Amino acid sequence: MTITVTQLNNYIHGIFDIDSVLNDLTVCGEITNVKRARDGWYFSLKDDNAAVNCFCYDSVGEPTSGMVAVVEGQLNYFVRSGSVSLYARRLTATTNTGAAYLRFVELKERLAKEGLFDEERKKVVPHCARKIGIVTSETGAVIHDITNVALRRQPFSDLLLYPVKVQGVGAEGEITRGIEYFNSSDVDVVIVGRGGGSNEDLSVFNSEKVVRAIASCVKPIVSAVGHGIDFTLADFAADRRAVTPSEAAEFVTIDVTRERFRVTTAIQKINSVVSSRLQQLKEQVCYDVRIINSDIGHKIVSQQNRVKFCLKSIESSCKMKADRNIMQLDKAVNKLSSLNPVTILRRGYGYVSSGGGVVHSVAQLNVGDEIRLTLQDGSVAAKVTEKEKEK
Repeated sequence: MTITVTQLNNYIHGIFDIDSVLNDLTVCGEITNVKRARDGWYFSLKDDNAAVNCFCYDSVGEPTSGMVAVVEGQLNYFVRSGSVSLYARRLTATTNTGAAYLRFVELKERLAKEGLFDEERKKVVPHCARKIGIVTSETGAVIHDITNVALRRQPFSDLLLYPVKVQGVGAEGEITRGIEYFNSSDVDVVIVGRGGGSNEDLSVFNSEKVVRAIASCVKPIVSAVGHGIDFTLADFAADRRAVTPSEAAEFVTIDVTRERFRVTTAIQKINSVVSSRLQQLKEQVCYDVRIINSDIGHKIVSQQNRVKFCLKSIESSCKMKADRNIMQLDKAVNKLSSLNPVTILRRGYGYVSSGGGVVHSVAQLNVGDEIRLTLQDGSVAAKVTEKEKEK
């Protein structure tokens, strides 16, 4: 397979990016070829057999040719030029070819293998700690910085100081006891720190005893040792590292004023959204009511028309039925009239009765019987003088 130079250099660059060793190097050597850059320094770091190009910003320090130094940083590979450069995050001069620093590195690697620096074991640092334990000097600026920042941001904070020496004889034991004291207390978080200084000043925070005390503490610990460019083993063992003591105080407190403003703004936004939504619902309800009223009105008119139509139909039906009944009644009356004996009598007919009963046949009478003849306008009495039956 044939590839281009760019592809090759990109591949090498990718290897550098994923190699954790190259991203966190500690190299000891002699500084040479120092050159000024716009915002930093170019130099080489060499030993008896090899050399590597380096760069550092002004904030890291000023390298001096001939100085033996320990450089902490990251190895970068530049695709365009195919060159390697060590980007220095920390530059420490030494007079013993790095022997003390090598001991530091050996302790760091040994503790790292035990898992004391693993991210998985680190505890979550609370952002609103009510009770804060502080292990530092009672006379230094650290306690004042932490107090000022914590109480300004979170006035209800309860700050507990365990005063210790932060350097010199006995400092290691005092710091360890301070951590152990808060470990068995009811504090929410512990801040361990001191101000900046030389490597010798910060050496107590590189001691194995202090590091193990931090790692074994059940309370979350924030390390605030030195300044931004200072790193100690306490920083690696702590659950979180702060660049300054003030930043450590910010980590474990909330800005009450800002939170109040944030909550107030959120409430105002909610009120605005709710008001807007209520107005929309009100308008929708009014529209729906108008539609309903309109529909009801249409339905009422429709039902009224339907009722009127039904009433007219019933009226028409009743009239027709009444007319039919009148006709039937007239017919029945006429029929009854035609069958009325009085009517028959008016036509010249009459009927004969004898003994209170109507005589229907000649056979019912005998000669000499008294009878009554009923006519249209009255009755007369008579006597049978002759009887003749039709043949």
